[in-house]
Amino acid sequence: MKKTLFLIGGLIVCLATLSSFIKLAQSDAELSKKIVGEWRNIYLKIVIHHPGKQPETVEADSTNWEQQLGIKPIRTHFKSDGTYTSEYRNLKDSIVKIASGTWTIKSDSLIMNQSKPSASLLKLHVDIAGTKATFKGVIDFEGDGLKDDEYYGQQRKFDR
Repeated sequence: MKKTLFLIGGLIVCLATLSSFIKLAQSDAELSKKIVGEWRNIYLKIVIHHPGKQPETVEADSTNWEQQLGIKPIRTHFKSDGTYTSEYRNLKDSIVKIASGTWTIKSDSLIMNQSKPSASLLKLHVDIAGTKATFKGVIDFEGDGLKDDEYYGQQRKFDR
């Protein structure tokens, strides 16, 4: 009797765990499906941490993006095959840099493994509601080799 109850209890725990994994896989698939397409930055806030100094905040939206950052909003194309490209354009709308690599979704995080122009790994929490996505994470914004800058960004899906 005890052995039967133990087996039934174990079976219930296994089924509950399997159910949780299936739900996570479904949410990963749903978020992956939502992110495919072209996204453009509409808002950005970065708190830059300099060792031994006060943090510096950079903030840009549609009213001051070009003045603050000296470029057009970044266009990122997420493809269904798990690859992406990000186009950086100058104020004359000419492409000045293309970053590319692979992407994947794990739970509520977007993981971007950049291979060009240099290798880097970026992990951001992502939330997509309709045509608007919100990204949060810690990055190396100023290129000092330390992922210690707080990133908050919003992007809008662009349909041609």
